[in-house]
Amino acid sequence: MTRPSTGTAAGAPATRLLALLLEVAWIVLLVLPGATSGSASRAFDADENALFLVSCWLVVAARLLFPRRAFFLATLPAMLFGAVYMAVDFLRGADLLALLLQWRTFSAVDVGGAVRPYVWIALAGTGALAVFAWACWRVVPGRATDFRTRVAVFALTAGAAVAVPPTTWLRAWPVNGVLVLATTVSNSRVMAQYLFPDSSTVNPRNPAARWNATRVPGAPASETVVLVIGETIRDDFLRECGGPTHVRPVAPGALVACDVTAGADGTDMSVPLLVSRELPGHRVRASDDATVVHALQEAGFEGHWISAQALPIAWPDAEHTVFAGQLGADAALLLPPLRAVLARPAPLKAVVLHANNAHDPYCVRYDPARAPYPAACMDLGMEPSPANLTALRDNYANAVDASVGFVNDVVAALDGQPQPAFLIYSPDHAENLLDDGRVIWGHSRRHPTQWDTHVPAIFWANAAWRDTHAAQWARLQSQAHAPLMHADLVPTLLDAAGVRYDEPRTLPVDLLARPVPARTRIVQRMLDAVIPWQTLVDEARAAGPRPASATRSAR
Repeated sequence: MTRPSTGTAAGAPATRLLALLLEVAWIVLLVLPGATSGSASRAFDADENALFLVSCWLVVAARLLFPRRAFFLATLPAMLFGAVYMAVDFLRGADLLALLLQWRTFSAVDVGGAVRPYVWIALAGTGALAVFAWACWRVVPGRATDFRTRVAVFALTAGAAVAVPPTTWLRAWPVNGVLVLATTVSNSRVMAQYLFPDSSTVNPRNPAARWNATRVPGAPASETVVLVIGETIRDDFLRECGGPTHVRPVAPGALVACDVTAGADGTDMSVPLLVSRELPGHRVRASDDATVVHALQEAGFEGHWISAQALPIAWPDAEHTVFAGQLGADAALLLPPLRAVLARPAPLKAVVLHANNAHDPYCVRYDPARAPYPAACMDLGMEPSPANLTALRDNYANAVDASVGFVNDVVAALDGQPQPAFLIYSPDHAENLLDDGRVIWGHSRRHPTQWDTHVPAIFWANAAWRDTHAAQWARLQSQAHAPLMHADLVPTLLDAAGVRYDEPRTLPVDLLARPVPARTRIVQRMLDAVIPWQTLVDEARAAGPRPASATRSAR
């Protein structure tokens, strides 16, 4: 006797419908990163529409080639990684693949501060995806695809491979994710060199590159020039630029420029531009050209690069380098090696100092006992929001205060030198602090903003330099309130050192030699793409004010 089939006829269609819905949802989730976060990260590489179509085909082809359950198993890593990729994009507006290519430039403190506010979201999302994957495995049947379908898939893929440029296949999701992970894990120089010009794996500097730099006749026989590269400092948090009243003032005698546009909104892009002859929109992250330190060495200076940040950020080509580590206060890390350099007998010295300054998490950048505002340290575990903006801005102001203190310490060390000394300070970029209706926090995002690309610059010279360069100092004083660019700093520093060199650019201005003309200031949006500064201002204005509950702090 056969068992009654009560309920089977009604249950089977429902099960098949559930299986179909789960399978479609899985495929959509696989494709979704290609439609959102996985679009082109380089303006010159591939068309975004072509990337999306290739991404769709890659997922569909995988589904047609594998049995269904094998398809779930094979694509599970891509599904999980794609979810993380989109979460980083939507929560922080950042490109996870770009961050992975540059992971050598980040410290454990940087990573911890960025990840900690999202731990619970990550755990909840992982749990939900685990349940979804289990349901697909249990419900969707595991039938194999027939041979003719497989042959058709291979034929169509081969035809598309001929018709579509190879770069599109390499940049399409999830192939680009696999290649980025392979490059990062394997530390492959070949993959980094030929596939990902923004990688931190390969030193691009050409040792034969030259600026043809020479010193002008009559330049001082002894001189010291210093470029201090700051980190994550906004102009409107300096007291001289209308910032918080309890942030300490810059050293007396310094000139503070409050209207400077950074080359980019992230350290990995901005610092290589800052020390180079490249303009925003350069096709690679770090140029194969020499840096400004090398140019000064060509002119007879002893070159030094002293950094609290990682080697791959700028790949410096100085004769003498010190990487002091990324944990600790800037003064403790950088001032001892600076003083050692100043004590050296070389008559001509060129120094780059690269500090941590006010990079988040802010509260690790200052001594709470000396901070001008209450030290809440909220950024170690709380997502910034309009409700806690007071603590966020006070915390950031404390880090800025400590950064100004560090610059003042460098000035004091130089002021004790008998020979002429000239210093330029500027941070690599600024910071979003929930400033407008977009309620954005942080920096190094897919799209720069007015807030994370507007920075100050500080110019200082001791009496010995000012006495021998009175006309140049007077011109610099007259330029302090002009609209400046990061690209102006290298020409100005080299002129202060009495150095002439090959300059292919026309946009930058030597602030000691000529007035700033009317010009369109530009910021790097991505590799090989720029955006006018005024467009960023217009976008911030169009976004409207921040929510009313986001009260201003850092009095």
